[in-house]
Amino acid sequence: MIRRVGFVGLKTSRLDAVAEVLRECLGAAQTSATKTSVSFAASDGTNIEVYGDDDQFHRFFDTGPVVGFEVDDFDACREALRERGIQFLTEIQQNERNAWQHFRLPDGTVAEIIGPRRGNARRD
Repeated sequence: MIRRVGFVGLKTSRLDAVAEVLRECLGAAQTSATKTSVSFAASDGTNIEVYGDDDQFHRFFDTGPVVGFEVDDFDACREALRERGIQFLTEIQQNERNAWQHFRLPDGTVAEIIGPRRGNARRD
């Protein structure tokens, strides 16, 4: 079950200009910045990442904005996608709270699942 949209990723050739609009016009709180990316948080906690052309890791963000679907059980969701032959684009990444992985939907759109690993599933 999708709990919420937990991530939105944008790839742009105009990193500074897009970041300025998000920050100055839309009121997104900037949380970090590097030469190749700027990170923001929406008021509901959704992570918004903007990647410039020089960001090589996210070069597969080639279908428009990438939405990360936050799910209750990362492992169960990933297994259901795998059983349907979904193409994963990255290895599983994780921090102390969640795991995430990018994949292509059947139409080629890049998406992501985000959630706790088994044993750490939410109980709320």
